[in-house]
Parts: sequence; structure tokens; C-alpha cells
Amino acid sequence: MPIISNRPPLDEQAARARAAGANVIELRVDLIGNITAVERFLNGPRMTPCILTVRSAAEGGAWDGPDDERIALIERLGLLMPGYVDVELVTFQRSANLRQKLGLIAELNGGASAAHAIGARSKAENALAEPTTRRARNRLILSVHDVHATPSDIAGVMNRFPGSPALIHKGSFVARDGCDALRILIELERRARQQPTILIGMGEAGVATRILARKFGAFLSFAAFDNESESAPGQLAPATMRGLYRWDSIDGHTAVYGIVGWPVGHSKSPLVHNAGMAANGVNGVYLPWPVAPDYEAFARFMDTLADSPQLGLRGLSVTIPHKENAFRWLSERGANMSEPARRCGAVNTLSLSDGQWRGDNTDAQALAEMIALASWAGPGEKPRTILVLGSGGIARAAIATAQPLAERLVIANRTESRAAALAAEFACESVAWSARTDVSPDVVIQCTSLGMHPRSDESPLPPDALLPNSTVIETVYAPPRTRLLQDAAARGCRTVSGVDLFIAQAERQFELWQGQSPPQGLFAQLLNGQAPAPR
Repeated sequence: MPIISNRPPLDEQAARARAAGANVIELRVDLIGNITAVERFLNGPRMTPCILTVRSAAEGGAWDGPDDERIALIERLGLLMPGYVDVELVTFQRSANLRQKLGLIAELNGGASAAHAIGARSKAENALAEPTTRRARNRLILSVHDVHATPSDIAGVMNRFPGSPALIHKGSFVARDGCDALRILIELERRARQQPTILIGMGEAGVATRILARKFGAFLSFAAFDNESESAPGQLAPATMRGLYRWDSIDGHTAVYGIVGWPVGHSKSPLVHNAGMAANGVNGVYLPWPVAPDYEAFARFMDTLADSPQLGLRGLSVTIPHKENAFRWLSERGANMSEPARRCGAVNTLSLSDGQWRGDNTDAQALAEMIALASWAGPGEKPRTILVLGSGGIARAAIATAQPLAERLVIANRTESRAAALAAEFACESVAWSARTDVSPDVVIQCTSLGMHPRSDESPLPPDALLPNSTVIETVYAPPRTRLLQDAAARGCRTVSGVDLFIAQAERQFELWQGQSPPQGLFAQLLNGQAPAPR
């Protein structure tokens, strides 16, 4: 549901929103400011029902004037509807004036059960189409907001609604991480079966709540008018919701996948996995799940998932910094892990089937493929020296994979104690970060975050430390041509990009989860901008 705010003309915005697939449009009058333009729009022909909202500053809006003026404005504009009127529960409870005015412009009772039973149309369309003989034309949305956090007791906050005359109950909270998003979805799934409900997590961590609203029976979800005009943090454009995340195909049976990391907003995994499922006819959706870096946050997120089978999770990609956390979490529960995952001591792929978790490391599989493709001395010959830069989960996969292939394996990391610990664990060699340029490796496997967007001007090695005819394997894929790869090419090195590695590991993940391969070349085409986004 796109939100029209402060960019006239309103009728043009409404037409564009309808063309993008909006069933309902929210008029954020507190953001628009031009009341005359709003009245002109409401008096004109309208093909899409509207939600009238004059949000107070106390609950994240822009209205900071007197309550009586706001209530008078709601009444004045509400008489020009039909549609919906959204007011804060706290204002409704404290203001007899507001309750009296809403009695003039909105139905304060009835219709909830019929509005909740939908067929092919949206819940909002069915609710509005309900026949009525009453004078009042609008339906009431009562809402609660927290612009700082997600309440520790979401159910307790939402339980303030029973006995209220609202058709729809709405909660909108800032989700600080993926665990907040899970808690919001759990409450939505429970509540929406009895009462038309909107529950949204604001912010980047709340994206999953906006997409999975359809799976769990929310009355509606909110979208930004476009990518530059969100009226609440984390809103997506309709094109993103319907294209990348395939909103129109989501139903109660949709399987849930995603990527866990901190951060995850840059990840291309949603693009490729959603496209692969669309191409292969899989009823699934792949979402970002930001989880704070510490093990406690990761364990809290995973424990919540493990206790919530109703969410329909089937698989997770694991990225920086949680690959070792995933290995620890699975180990503590005695879960199954593949031999590459055990050898690496890191997991980048989690699968859930029949209540049983499994951990895999497709990074290791992909690295083995990339190393096998890279030619250095000649057929059957081992490289003399492989240098691994980094000490995180991908570095562990690189070390475990490369160790049997080299005469000498050297680890260097900016935190030198971590490199020394890894060297002791894998029975290889470590050097100080300052000494990495003296190693003279035949193969470099770059596993740090150096060179990753937005710090793409950085490189973990100066150009003169790269030997001509050596092989450089990059794990960073955004940007696709890092400074290291550019320097390596200029020095006459063979290069393997992070994009190539990412595609290989993502294809292995897809096969693990779906039991089938994605269309050949699809992931590469998407990452090179040659294939359409999923629809």
C-alpha cells in the first residue's frame, strides 16, 4: 500500500500507485501539508480506497499542533471519504471529542468478521465493498507506534485493543534486529486469525515483516511510493515488493528462506534465490535477516526460529560475522553437519527439514572448484605457497580447502592473535600482518572485508606484493572488480572474482534446499545485469 505524502499533484501520484498494483492508498495529511490539495483530491474521482492519516509527532508523524485542530481536520476530511481513518489508540482513549467526531465519519462497530474473510481480492477491498445501510462510510484503524524499539511484550501492547470499536488493529514498531522481526511475525500469525491486524516492523530489520505480512494474514502491508519517498524507515517500493520478493505469489504455504548477517542490506542473495525459485516454480521467498554480531544475538535469533515452526522456515544463508556462530549453535545442539562444515569449523548454509537442522559449507565447495580451475605451475603440480588473508568464516573454509593443495599455507590477519590461533588449529603457518607482503605466494585467497563497498578503494595487498602469473582469488563481490583484482590484473595475475565464488556457493545452496539446480547461467546473468528481476 503506497503512501502519498508531500509531492503534488496527488491525482498523478494516485494513478501511478494504482499502476504499481496498490489496492489502498494512505494519505499522510500530516506530511502533505497542503490541505486544499487534499480536499481537491478527495472531491475528485477516485478508483482506489484511501486511508486518512494525520499522524501526531508523538507517534512518529509530523503533526505538532493542538489535538482539537487535528480532530477537526480528521472530521472535515473524513466526510469526503469513503475509506479508512487511522488514529492512534492513545488519542482515541484520551479524547472524548475524537470519539464523538469519529462517530460521525466512521463505523465504530461491526463488519470485522466479514472484512476478515477474503477471496481473490485483498482484505482492504473486501472490507470496503461490504454493503452497509449506515450513514457512516469510513472504517476505523486504531494504531499504536513505537519509533524507538519493539516492545518486549508485543502481545501485551496489542491486547490493549480488545473491546475497542476499531475494524482493524495496527501496531508499528522499530525492529532493531531479526529477532524483533521474528517476534512481530509470531504475534501477527497468532492474532490475524481472530482479528483484522496490521503488524509492521520499521527499519531495515523489519523488511521481512512487510513481505511476510501476506503469508500470515495481515490486513495489508505498507509500501513507499517509490525508493526515495518512504514515510517510515524500511518501506519498500511496490516494484521491489512485487518484483524481487514476488508479493503476489506469497500465500500461507510459502516456504521462508533468508540471509543472516550484520549487515545484510548489500547482499545479492535475495536477488538470485528469489529468481531461482520463480524460474523453477518453487513457492518460497528469500529475505534479509540482520542479526547483531555477537553470539548471544545469533543464538537468540536461532532459538526463536527453532521454537516457531509456524513461521515456515526452510533454509538460511549465513554471512559475516556469523559463520562460526552457526557452527557453534549447531554443535551445542548435536545437529547434523556436513564434512566440509566440520573441517572448516564454520557454516554458511542452514537447512531445516522435519524439525531437524543441518549445517553445510558451500563456501568450501565453491573454493575447491575455483582453486581447481586456477592453473599455476602445471597439471598435477601443487602451488608452493598459498596465502590466506583473514580469519573469519570464509577464511576458515579457504584454509581447510587449500591446506591439502599447497606445500606451504600461510595465514595473515589484521588481528594477529586470530591468525596464530588458526595456524595452530590447522597446523600451518601464520605471519604478522606487516609481513604479509614478504610471503611471495603462488596463490592469494583474499577473505577480509577490505575493498568491500562502500570502502572500495582499499586493498589488503599493495600491487608490488603480487607476483606476475600468480593466482588471486577474491571473496568480496561488491564491487565485482575490487581494487585488489584491478591491481592483480595489471600485474599479470590470473584472477577469480568474488562474483564467481558467490555464484558457485549460491548454486550449491539452492541445490541443497530445493533438490534441483537453478536454471544454468541465471545467477550469473542476474549479477551481471543481463536477466530480469524475479516476478
